[in-house]
Amino acid sequence: RTLSGETVVLTLADGQKAIEQNITIAAGAPTSTLSNLSLQLKYIVFALIGGFILNLMPCVLPVLSIKLLSFANHRNATPARIRKSFLATAAGVISSMLILACALIALQSSGQSIGWGIQFQQPVFIVAMATIVTLFACNLFGFYEIVLPARISNWAGQASNAEHGVVGEFSAGALATLLATPCSAPFIGTAVGFALAGSTVDILTIFASLGVGLALPYIAVAIHPGLVRIMPKPGQWMVTLRVVLGFALAATAVWLLYVLAGQVSTTSLVVIAALLILLTASLAFRQSIAALFSQTAAIGLAIAICVATIASSFALQQQAPERTTTTFANRITWQKFDRDKIKSLISQGKTVFVDVTADWCITCKTNKSLAIDTKSVADRLATDVIAMRADWTLPDEAIAKFLAGYGRFGIPFNIVYGPRKPAGVVMPELLTPAIVTRAIDEASGARKAETPATDDTKG
Repeated sequence: RTLSGETVVLTLADGQKAIEQNITIAAGAPTSTLSNLSLQLKYIVFALIGGFILNLMPCVLPVLSIKLLSFANHRNATPARIRKSFLATAAGVISSMLILACALIALQSSGQSIGWGIQFQQPVFIVAMATIVTLFACNLFGFYEIVLPARISNWAGQASNAEHGVVGEFSAGALATLLATPCSAPFIGTAVGFALAGSTVDILTIFASLGVGLALPYIAVAIHPGLVRIMPKPGQWMVTLRVVLGFALAATAVWLLYVLAGQVSTTSLVVIAALLILLTASLAFRQSIAALFSQTAAIGLAIAICVATIASSFALQQQAPERTTTTFANRITWQKFDRDKIKSLISQGKTVFVDVTADWCITCKTNKSLAIDTKSVADRLATDVIAMRADWTLPDEAIAKFLAGYGRFGIPFNIVYGPRKPAGVVMPELLTPAIVTRAIDEASGARKAETPATDDTKG
């Protein structure tokens, strides 16, 4: 039933005061199908660009570097084999992005809060990722190599030898996607916000576009196999680079444990860390274990430790860590996020800066280092601005609703409220000192002639 032409009573209440008025609802102009299509294409382009930029973020670089290392191994391969290898990695990226989209759709249907990177709020996911990354690092260190039986290798369509088949290439693409989710880049927030606020088709379309954007380097090589010849010929440099990349992945595993530390008890963290160290040791001394027992026993031990590590995460007790008032750059005193308090502070003429962040959000850490904790910004936040921090490391319904109110489903998210801008000034995903101070001036009504560039150093 349409309300067009109906007369209704509109009531506006403010405390003890209220006003009523009879209004007639007019028919709205129908939305153009062409206009909707144009809007969808716009966000698809945003998703493609954002996905591609993710390749340059610290989350993805270790996995992308491993794939680039394989360029040298493909120098003498046929174009068909090169295409097969890089298309397998691209398929891993896009498939895992679609799986992530389906998981978000399922959570949304069940009434759960959803967002970009929210799987990092779950200890089970973090432990599983830490285990996988540890296995990849051990492989790069040369602790073990996966050699498939001949029939399986042929079925998998390996590119050159048993350790470089399409299954491994596909897995590398899937890992790249999973490691990309704690990072946000320009256009990502806008595209994901449009998707998660829309229909199931919107979510699948935008996330597929993100996957294609993230997979563009691999697709480019598949289209032009000759690109593999830009790498130098195989040599000792490859051995050195493998070790360097191994340490990069090991550092990623340590970072995952850091994120886990904010979600579980110290005892649980120590148990998980000990199991990962034991896993590394079992792979490093696999040959010695095989000599004492058997090759099957050595492999079985490593598998058992992997299973024990992931299984133990199910028993972890999720706990909200103590997050008291903290200071950054020795100047900023952060208050706990309180959405209801913001309106009261604005009515008092105050300016409020809100930083929505999480331990697992690498882009948030970058913003802190390059913008928020710089001297010029810290001085402003420590003097005439109320600084509020909303910590989304663990699931928080209030923060999720706050983000959704602005059409955002991922972090970082920064906004400044003030007397001149009570509705807030939303800032982009990547911050600079100039962007933050300009937003503060706009919200507060301050007139700053200039912000000395020499102040943008860490205090």
